[in-house]
Amino acid sequence: MHRGERRGAAVLIGLCIIAAAWVTWEQWIRPNTLSGGDQLLVAWQQLQQDSSSGASRAAFRSRKNVQPFNFDPNGLPVEKWVELGLTERQAAAIHRFEEHGGQFRTKADLAKMRVVDPELFALWKPYIQLPDSFAGRQWPEHERRNDRAPFSDSARKQTWPAGNTRTPRAAVELNTADSMALVAVRGIGPAFAKSILRYRDRLGGFASLDQLAEVPILRNKPDAVAALRDWLSVDPGLVRRLPLNSATAEQLGPHPYIGWKVARALVAYRAQHGPFKQVADITGCALVTDSMRMRLLPYLKVEE
Repeated sequence: MHRGERRGAAVLIGLCIIAAAWVTWEQWIRPNTLSGGDQLLVAWQQLQQDSSSGASRAAFRSRKNVQPFNFDPNGLPVEKWVELGLTERQAAAIHRFEEHGGQFRTKADLAKMRVVDPELFALWKPYIQLPDSFAGRQWPEHERRNDRAPFSDSARKQTWPAGNTRTPRAAVELNTADSMALVAVRGIGPAFAKSILRYRDRLGGFASLDQLAEVPILRNKPDAVAALRDWLSVDPGLVRRLPLNSATAEQLGPHPYIGWKVARALVAYRAQHGPFKQVADITGCALVTDSMRMRLLPYLKVEE
């Protein structure tokens, strides 16, 4: 073996010795420590545990310091919720629930909120100014024997057995009812009530119960509209009328029966031909059809 071969063999043997030493160190001698990634994971888990413990301790301290007072949870300000032991973020979650049409009608409704701790609710319960639950409605015996509810969509008329002195509940007037009054009506929930009130405000009031079918949430629900007619009433005299000869396009345009295009056309027609003498004269405007005129008659007026 010449000199070059001897050098190559020496280098190879040296590399083998180094590799063997490294394997021995990693497998048998190196202390059992965590890698950087594992150390980060353990640190994060510890932080989470510490944060949870801290949050639990803070929540426990907040419950200990709560001084309950009589309250109605509907529309309660954020600062009052904070006094009752919630954080501002939790109080904001309750307000978002109310802004979307939510309402607390019983104490159990409040207990269902995820942000309300069960122990905190138990502390509040004697002070909540709401009933524990709604008493069940007592139906006549022959109706309780029926398989279907006494007021299903197909059973629209309220009838009472002969000799029963109980009188039907008065219908709710649609143009003066608030959200609470509507939610109390059979078949109307918070979402229905919010949509009805929003459309009523755009319309200026309901002139007929037939207009319930125009409410966005009730469109394509003829059975629901039919069922509601027996529980609601309308006073057309409460409809808000727009002054035809002085209203601007900005005032006429938002009305669902007019729209911006027709509003601008009416204002231009009035400017060209002078004030309208009667509401029916709006058919002189090319964009106003006879059917549109009939729908608008309750919502427009000609000033004296």
